[in-house]
Amino acid sequence: MPESAPGEMPPQLVQFLLGGQALVVATVDDQGAPLTTLMTWAVARNQQTLTLAVDLRGRSLHGKVAIEVLGDDICYGLRGTAVVEKEQMQCAPFPCALVAVRIEEVRDHSAAGVRFTGPKYAFHSGKEHRKGVEEAVYAELKGPAPTI
Repeated sequence: MPESAPGEMPPQLVQFLLGGQALVVATVDDQGAPLTTLMTWAVARNQQTLTLAVDLRGRSLHGKVAIEVLGDDICYGLRGTAVVEKEQMQCAPFPCALVAVRIEEVRDHSAAGVRFTGPKYAFHSGKEHRKGVEEAVYAELKGPAPTI
């Protein structure tokens, strides 16, 4: 498959990233050591912006990030610059910052003749109430509706 324009996620990837998809986010810690984190609280606002709810308990994102997006027939690598948009999210059940990533590079990692099956998750019995919490987090990550 052809790569997207630098800094612009293709429409099918934006549609896929409306909340609840597993992503691997890579950055560095305060000492410059590599750090990866599995995240599901992520929403594409548009083709150039991905927002993340970042757990503040011992972690932070420092400037440049790399993100691997994995789903059924979807395998993209993203690179961009992360900035804290909101220090404390209102809807998260533990301390989270709302981080916006300005996408600077998009790479399609799919291969001809290979069908990729992405990771999935589900809540254990009795924990279904967490779905409502997630929906509130996704709404906050999407931001307010445009007024024009």
